[in-house]
Amino acid sequence: MSVETLITGLLLVGVGGWGVLVIRRYPVVATVGFLAVVMFVPAWLTISYGVEWAPTMIVGLAIVIGMFGTSTVRPVAFDIVLLGFGAVGVIAELLGIITSNSLYWLLLWWALPYLVGRTLGSVGQAQAVYDTVAVLIAVVAVLAVIESMTNYNIFDALLGHGSTWAQLQYRGGRVRAEGAFGHSIALGAVLGMSVPMVWSSRWRPWARLSVIALVSVAALLTFSRIGMLTTMLALAASFLLLRQEMSARVRWAILGAGAVVAAVLVPTVMNVFDDAGTEATQSADYRTFLLTLLPKLSLFGQATSPAVDLSSIDSEPLLFGVRYGLVPLVLILVCALVGVVVAIRRPNPGLVSIAAMLPGLTSVAFLLQFTAFFWFAAGIGVSVLVGHGSPGPDPGRRALHGDETAPQTAAAGVRAAGPPG
Repeated sequence: MSVETLITGLLLVGVGGWGVLVIRRYPVVATVGFLAVVMFVPAWLTISYGVEWAPTMIVGLAIVIGMFGTSTVRPVAFDIVLLGFGAVGVIAELLGIITSNSLYWLLLWWALPYLVGRTLGSVGQAQAVYDTVAVLIAVVAVLAVIESMTNYNIFDALLGHGSTWAQLQYRGGRVRAEGAFGHSIALGAVLGMSVPMVWSSRWRPWARLSVIALVSVAALLTFSRIGMLTTMLALAASFLLLRQEMSARVRWAILGAGAVVAAVLVPTVMNVFDDAGTEATQSADYRTFLLTLLPKLSLFGQATSPAVDLSSIDSEPLLFGVRYGLVPLVLILVCALVGVVVAIRRPNPGLVSIAAMLPGLTSVAFLLQFTAFFWFAAGIGVSVLVGHGSPGPDPGRRALHGDETAPQTAAAGVRAAGPPG
């Protein structure tokens, strides 16, 4: 080991130790810091030390270590299933039936962000998450609109340095906004998933309405069907399931604003898809073709057929099956179905975000910060479900906003990344 490496390591340990102390004393710093890294630090800026460490992983690990002993995470079934997957993944990798890359994704891109969400949720940071997301996603949406208008991505320009992810994407001659997310699909997915959190934040109704309108515009400017679909589903699910967080008047105002945005921008979006010609059609046909890989899956472990040796599998369930096997795939699909049912019966912003995104995962694999945000939202959602975090707004807020519905009881108020493989 060189002297320079030793000094650098000691400096990093010192800075990390200071950061852990701050996180332990002020959990809100951890909340804002993690979300800021997800929104504004590209995941392709990795540090190679044994494995490729993305910024979200480094900050997430610091949070989990820093909060150790202060949080009171009470394990529930989904915790056991997900962490059980991690434990089985370690054994499977040792036996050689999955690759080290598959284990890397499972532990550092799935389990770690989920643990961050569960940890912060257990110390009452759920409402802080919603408030922070509302502010940060507004900035993300503004930057996306500017990028679409100017064909300039500040993150690519300043941090790209030749990365394959730091390249503008086009559809029908128009730039597809991607922000710091490295791909328009990743940006569109996070924009859509943010809607229930913005909806449930403590900012004034007009502020939430403005941010949701901005998010809707930005999602359209990604020219990603996944982003548009997720945003629409998230908006509809929030309207139907998160009634406690908004007055009836504001809910209808948001739907009205969404209709105006759609009326103004959808024709332009459709023209872009028309101009794209066969590109968009071929993309959809490719996703349909991937279904032919289902018979190639192993019961356990990675598929070995040469037919699944593809550079990209644009379906997360199918990619999961290719990496881990048919039986784990069935189990994770059952978990997803249970999650949707719980999100409907005992909704909270984290679970609603996940449920709105699940249909889109059939046509896209996890990639970059989108992966971390998805599992972080799942962790927050489970924390609120089991009684940690934020149980919802106080009755006075509902009265202030003029909702006709009577406040529910306290018991009912607790309702329920790296390149794509």
